[in-house]
Parts: sequence; structure tokens; C-alpha cells
Amino acid sequence: MTLAAQPVMTPVASSDFKQAMRYLAGAVTIVTTGEGAERRGLTATAVCSLSADPPRVIACINRNGITYEMISKSRRLGINILSAAHQSLAMRFAGMKDIGDVDRFSEGRWRTLTTGAPILDDALTAFDCTLNVAIDVGSHAIIVADIVGIKNNSGGEPLLYMESAFKTIAPAQALAAAAAVQ
Repeated sequence: MTLAAQPVMTPVASSDFKQAMRYLAGAVTIVTTGEGAERRGLTATAVCSLSADPPRVIACINRNGITYEMISKSRRLGINILSAAHQSLAMRFAGMKDIGDVDRFSEGRWRTLTTGAPILDDALTAFDCTLNVAIDVGSHAIIVADIVGIKNNSGGEPLLYMESAFKTIAPAQALAAAAAVQ
């Protein structure tokens, strides 16, 4: 079987892509690694489940950062799903506050589970993971992580990021009331 030649297509401009992606809401997480004074972390919204058997998640992380470098070396990471109460932490780990990498952990209660990666004690859910594989794609790597531990906490509204702002999910009753007004 022969394949027909595909026309060469020019990718869209980076600025157009970024503008369009503003409407894709993402759960806000903090991805962490290291231990003791050598802990690092970053805020990420490009995190999702990959499989339940075996339990795996995907996180897309910039390859130019120290957090990615440390994950690559240690082969362990924590993925902390944030609640609306964690907006300040999300800003710290996103570099939105003038705080050094090491000082980011001075806010919040941090602990470890199996791998030793930092886990936020009151995260909605925290996954303790080992690195299965990292796939380089452009400026980022797709991290496939095997989940070796989970810490669940009940309650709280998940923190989302959309349209360059932190948001939460409106309860169904509020959505129904808004639709009735229209």
C-alpha cells in the first residue's frame, strides 16, 4: 500500500495557540520532587490520568527547568491536586510571587509517602509516583508516572485555571439558577 504525499502545512502562530488554549480549563496541581533542602516543584495544569491498570498519570513539564532535571535524576515525583484554598501555593510554585525555588516549600504542610517526594498534606489528592518514562516533545517532556501511593482528603472545591485566572467549579444549583434567569 502506498500513501499519498501529504501537503506541507504551516503550524499556527504560538500567540494564536496560547490565546485559544485560554479556554481549556485545567485542574491546578503542584508537581514536586527531591527531599530535604533539595526539593523543587512547579505549578502544572497539563496533568491527566493515563491508565487504571496499572495506575499511571501523565504530566507535561518544561524540560528547561530544574524540577524536570531533578525528576529525571531521582525518578520520583509527587503530583498534588489543589483545592480553591491553595491558590496562594499555586501562585508560589508558578513563580507568580518573588520567591526562590527552595523557599516555595515554606508555605503549606509537606510530608512524604513511599518515594520521599514532597506531598502536600491537605491536597485534595496527592499521588506519590515513580518515573516510568519521559518523552521529549518540543520544549516539554511528557512524563509517564507510575502511582505507588495515594493520599486522599475529603472536601474542598478543586482549583482550576482558565482565561489566565484561577477559578472553581460552580455548583450545579448555581448553574441551574443562572440558566433559569436567561
